[in-house]
Amino acid sequence: MNTRHIAISLFALLVSQASSYAQALIPLRVGYDGFSITTAPMDFAQKQGLFKKHGLDITITYVDGGPTLTQAVVGGSVDIGQNGYTSAAAAALQGADLVFIGGISNKLPFQLVVKNEIKTPADLKGKRIAISRFGSSTDTAVTFAVTYLGLKRSDVNILQLGGETTRTAAMMSGQLDGSMEQYPRTAELMDEGYHVLADCTEIAGDYPNTSYVTTKTFLKKNPEAAKRFMMAISEGIAVYKQNPEAAIKSTSDFLKLKPGHAAKDTYDYFTKEIFPDVPAPSIKGIAIVLDELKATVPAAATAKPESLVDMSILDGLQKDGFFASLKK
Repeated sequence: MNTRHIAISLFALLVSQASSYAQALIPLRVGYDGFSITTAPMDFAQKQGLFKKHGLDITITYVDGGPTLTQAVVGGSVDIGQNGYTSAAAAALQGADLVFIGGISNKLPFQLVVKNEIKTPADLKGKRIAISRFGSSTDTAVTFAVTYLGLKRSDVNILQLGGETTRTAAMMSGQLDGSMEQYPRTAELMDEGYHVLADCTEIAGDYPNTSYVTTKTFLKKNPEAAKRFMMAISEGIAVYKQNPEAAIKSTSDFLKLKPGHAAKDTYDYFTKEIFPDVPAPSIKGIAIVLDELKATVPAAATAKPESLVDMSILDGLQKDGFFASLKK
């Protein structure tokens, strides 16, 4: 065989191998309900090619509002949801085929940001406060905030406005008196003269915010896809924490942040206080969610947190030393 034929054969082999690798990627549909810093590690992981590294052909879709995303997971239009704990737990308790397999934010990192003239709880009465959707994490957060301030939900006018971009724009245009926000939007609003009246990160304690949830049916039929997802997310969090300059730039691009301190302040806070090294669902947090839900979902009174969780993937990765391998 001459040199030309050898070169052609080698090229054909490489093309064949590349094609086989591409075909080997497992398609996976992932939804997220928060266009916020909580999603930044997943966006970063995708930009870094970590899902492909772990054998996934991933499609990531924004779904406006936690309850809507929960329905999408239950209905099968999304395989895995980066979803609020509250809406997912409520659905599971009412018979939905849902299970928690991970957690990215096991705190409730929202602030009640208000106009400067609102100084006291009394000033807040009758005012317009924005959340994303009823039943969402922002809805839970507003309850914590007004209760902390000695008020009732009925003392304020709670409006469903969707994602944080819409809420922030409404605040900036003067249509609202307050909104449930999280950093960096909180910092941006403070730069514009707004201030924080209540911080749920401190008030709510271990009340969790954002989980990874799927159906038991999907997990049973597609255990390898779910495992690869948790591996890619875990590595994404690790790389995000280990590369602050690249992560901050990626986050700024993703959230369309203005130049300034907000991106770095947010990154520092979330990497130190919120994002875990091992993205496990919070058993303690789910117990708090169940206690809160029992007033409206009777099954929550007798449910055990462990019954809503499947730790098999994370336990297996821990046993295999995967998480230890991610540490520099």
